[in-house]
Amino acid sequence: MQVPCESCQSKFKLDSSRVKPTGTLVMCSKCRTVFRVYPPEIVRRRKHSRIKTQNLISYFSFDSNRKIISQGLGIALDISRSGMLLETPDSIISGSVLLTATDRFKKLIEVNGRLIYSKKASRGTYLCGVEFVGNDQRVKDFITNLIKEYNVEKNNLFITLKNKFYRGNSQSNQK
Repeated sequence: MQVPCESCQSKFKLDSSRVKPTGTLVMCSKCRTVFRVYPPEIVRRRKHSRIKTQNLISYFSFDSNRKIISQGLGIALDISRSGMLLETPDSIISGSVLLTATDRFKKLIEVNGRLIYSKKASRGTYLCGVEFVGNDQRVKDFITNLIKEYNVEKNNLFITLKNKFYRGNSQSNQK
């Protein structure tokens, strides 16, 4: 079976008979990231398909008394009807999370979530799996708005930064 590295996306071959139903730890031969690989039939059982995004997300994590214990910014790498994969510079500490973003009209969009896992990636960031909780319509609106914003060029974080960088460099080169 072909296995893509979670970190650098390099692909390598792995004998599927060596992969346990509970998953097998493997190491990428290129970037040395260690991650878990599951048999193809387990991967296909995922409830909802994932959509790649690169939205900037603000998060707040709470303890059981709803007191903020950590906060920060991250990038939503993908999103599905049930949750998202968030890349953050620091580990998210708590299970209860509030995710927020803004749309192009500067309107706040937010959703509650529950931290499923937080693991360190090879480039020093953390990959955090967050499951959405709460009102189905609110979750649906959050997902819809994030996907719309990602597909609007001026609100795609990376396109915005790239355009600012190139615009800035071309102006400095003309002086």
